[in-house]
Amino acid sequence: MYNSRQLFLLRGAATVILAAGLWLPTVSVYAQNSRAARVVNDPLVDIVANGKGRVNYSAGVVKATGYGAPPAAGVASSGAQAKLMALGAARADALRTLAMTVSSIQVTAETKVKNYVLQKDEVSTQLDALLQSPRIVSESMQTDGTAVVVVELPLYGKDSIASVVLPEVLKSEENNAEVVEPEVAYAPVAPVGGAGATSSGEFRGPAQPAIPVSLPPIPKRPTLPPGGEPGQTPFSDNGPFTSVLIDCRGLNMEAVMSPKLYDTTGREVYGTIRVTPEYAIETGIVGYPRSMAEALKTARCGAHPLIVRALRVADKHRFNPVISLEDADRILAANNRDKFLQQTRVIFLVDPVRY
Repeated sequence: MYNSRQLFLLRGAATVILAAGLWLPTVSVYAQNSRAARVVNDPLVDIVANGKGRVNYSAGVVKATGYGAPPAAGVASSGAQAKLMALGAARADALRTLAMTVSSIQVTAETKVKNYVLQKDEVSTQLDALLQSPRIVSESMQTDGTAVVVVELPLYGKDSIASVVLPEVLKSEENNAEVVEPEVAYAPVAPVGGAGATSSGEFRGPAQPAIPVSLPPIPKRPTLPPGGEPGQTPFSDNGPFTSVLIDCRGLNMEAVMSPKLYDTTGREVYGTIRVTPEYAIETGIVGYPRSMAEALKTARCGAHPLIVRALRVADKHRFNPVISLEDADRILAANNRDKFLQQTRVIFLVDPVRY
């Protein structure tokens, strides 16, 4: 038997079925064969769960696709009823997949969302409420009568997965965090897209960071040099820097909601962040672009990132990168002036998705 904490995985699908009184038919062969192509062609794919659930940490969304075949001959009294029954089945399938996908999201190197669900009744209740009302991205019918429904939940921001889970992560860090009333808000930039970005291209978050920030003037936004991309920031470049970009390509790193950055001595350079939970929930702790061009466009990057290279990963699950002691000292020294860590302006550039 499932306990109350585990039932959140099933309630979303059950609610749709019971409310609509719909029969859940078997998914057609056509729908099964087309799933892989649909996921590959989805522009918001980061992690694929069971071929139907997708998590994109950079875009800040969790998406799921549901499929419902039309009922057998004689079950529906009309074509309209058959369509409604297929759509109901697809919605139920999408909600079930969404619940499973959310449960499998990696929060830290050691924990997933499902760990917090099993440990905390409050987390289970809040996630259950979120799963009852995801945003419906699209509903469509295939030529064979199969219904396809896509739903999504925000990963960050209000009423998001982060709003439920990150407070639990940050509770263990509260005793070590020194929150100071802000004095000066960070200067906005004008890039585009990504988690934490407003419609006007500014990096989103509370009006002021949790720690006083006084930033120097921001230089012109960088562009990719002809025929290539910017390499590591030379030591002759003393900033000011708007963010730190850790190039993790080639390390087969995976995205995680609450990662940490270490140096070769084992010192934590970033991860136990000294900001309010509200700030981390709104912006996310790290951005995960899949190319240098994408990284430079994001609001989190800003006009002049400090780019360094990761040497290896610190954990067997490949979530937390390691940089040199020299680069770590440079980041911390620059942050004393530019305060990009306190603004969660941290980017892990990871490998393109492989299928």
